[in-house]
Amino acid sequence: MQLKSSKKSSLPFLLTLLVLAALLFSLGDNRKADKFLETPEFDQKTNLDLIQLTFSEKAFKKIKKKRLKALSAGILETSDSDYVPVTVSFNGEDFRAEARLKGDWTDHLKGEKWSFRIKLKNDKTILGMRKFSIHHPQTRGHYYMAEWLYLKAVKREDLIGLRYNFIESALHIKSKNSSNYESRDVGIYAMEETFDKRTLESNGMKESVILKFSEQHWWDEVKKSIEVGSSYGSLWSDFMNYKLIDRAQFPILPFSEEKTVLDGTMNGHFRTGKELLESVYTGEATLDEAFDVQKLAKQNAILNLFGAIHGTYIINLRFYYNPITSLLEPIAFDGDSGEKLPKYTHFMFLNKEKDSVYLKELAYALHEVSQPEYLNDLMAKHKPEMDELLKPLKNEIKNSRGFLLANLEYNQDILRGELQRLIDLYIIKDIKTERNYIEEVKIPDVKTWINNNNILTQSNSKRKNKDVYNLSRDNISANAYTVITNNKLNYGRTYSTSIIAKKGKTNNLLGFRTQGEYPNRVDAIFDLDKGVVKDQSIGGNFKDVNATIKSLGNDWYLCTLSGKIMSSNVKIILGPTINETDTGAWEGLTNKDCDIFIIPSSLSIEENSK
Repeated sequence: MQLKSSKKSSLPFLLTLLVLAALLFSLGDNRKADKFLETPEFDQKTNLDLIQLTFSEKAFKKIKKKRLKALSAGILETSDSDYVPVTVSFNGEDFRAEARLKGDWTDHLKGEKWSFRIKLKNDKTILGMRKFSIHHPQTRGHYYMAEWLYLKAVKREDLIGLRYNFIESALHIKSKNSSNYESRDVGIYAMEETFDKRTLESNGMKESVILKFSEQHWWDEVKKSIEVGSSYGSLWSDFMNYKLIDRAQFPILPFSEEKTVLDGTMNGHFRTGKELLESVYTGEATLDEAFDVQKLAKQNAILNLFGAIHGTYIINLRFYYNPITSLLEPIAFDGDSGEKLPKYTHFMFLNKEKDSVYLKELAYALHEVSQPEYLNDLMAKHKPEMDELLKPLKNEIKNSRGFLLANLEYNQDILRGELQRLIDLYIIKDIKTERNYIEEVKIPDVKTWINNNNILTQSNSKRKNKDVYNLSRDNISANAYTVITNNKLNYGRTYSTSIIAKKGKTNNLLGFRTQGEYPNRVDAIFDLDKGVVKDQSIGGNFKDVNATIKSLGNDWYLCTLSGKIMSSNVKIILGPTINETDTGAWEGLTNKDCDIFIIPSSLSIEENSK
């Protein structure tokens, strides 16, 4: 039997399928289009670039839910699943994009100005960036304009830095069942580039990998500390384990991890860069074997000039593997710039015993960056633009100067001190400085002395017309000491630090220390009852400790501590202590009252031989 042909009956069926497919595609395309909304009208208030984010009500609810969870936990934890569709308008041009909340701490989520990470679709860019973040300017530090200038300085030296600027902004949320929008004028954001191939292109670098250390372990520890602290009504930092720098707990990762793994060339670059970074991380290699040390030294010098120490923490370190030189290069990021330096901060993986090649390069970088002309030239180039940006910023961010040049000038003095230390250490003869030999160390007035859990009280008595003070512990269950800072010396010389002291009402032991950059110090404990040196100790690279005590009559003693001081700037630290404390930690808790009498005007530092 011959079967009938099915061609005639199948044709209408195929046409029906095509129509249905077209309809479904149209509906799908419409649903897709519905995710990306038109940007409503907005009256701009400044002459800055204008960015607007327009969310659907559904998308914004997801954002708000994530924010509330972060505020409850104390930190923001993010993943790719947090992204929602958003229309980004930049100076009137709309872009399809996706966005999520950004930032680790909840300062990024305060008020109405929340921080966002944004990724544009269809390979589109804004100011050359496909991925970028917007955040409150002060989440990069109180002196928010300093971060902008820091990155300008980095790029001026042909180092790798991010594009960073300030923009006016608005948020719009479209109601689900109407054409209405809720619009929020959220003021001025800082706009910061994130890491991808365009970051390298904008810095004139060949495409390769950018490496970082995983932050997961750090934030896991923070989260646990927050949970414990909140149960006791205490700060999370009281319970935080800061000894976390362990190779196994901070694995090295690439940005764009999936793409790197799938791309043979990029994967090769990552494996090589990872080996280099691990080799200095574990101390198996010197910095010059893994890094372009000229660039690393220059970036470290500029970082210290701007007080951008936040960028030295392990979870903020970013590195580029240069496939041309087969070396790593630093990327400036997240400095919290503009503050005064407490001390010079070196690169985290520096080995001071092995990294002489790097440290000599650092000396040349410090010589350049510490010169007044360096800062003058930088300001001359960028101050007009800074002033224009500061006008709207200061108008919005009240009670904030935004930038303080004096802080950078102060930091240059710290740089010059470190430079002189390196010159003296390595006998670098081709760097000429204008250092004047310090003939006399002038001790700051007692009113400027800093008491940490100590009480310094002037008594009614005098000794040879000199004021006598009682120095006692205010808190016996914590470290307690009095510190006199910023005493400039001639590096590598032997100095004697002296003070006249007498036993107190409850105790007879004086702890005395001369300290440079920790752990470099000399310590002694003096028994003011027996008139003997109980003990003395030395730490770090200071040398030749010697302590003496001399009776002056009427129970008064001249207590002297000397040593070879490998520093250009030292602190003098003193206070009452007890027998049970270690000599190198006499300032530790005592669990009982103790005090002594001192004559502050007798405190002196004198060079033993010139």
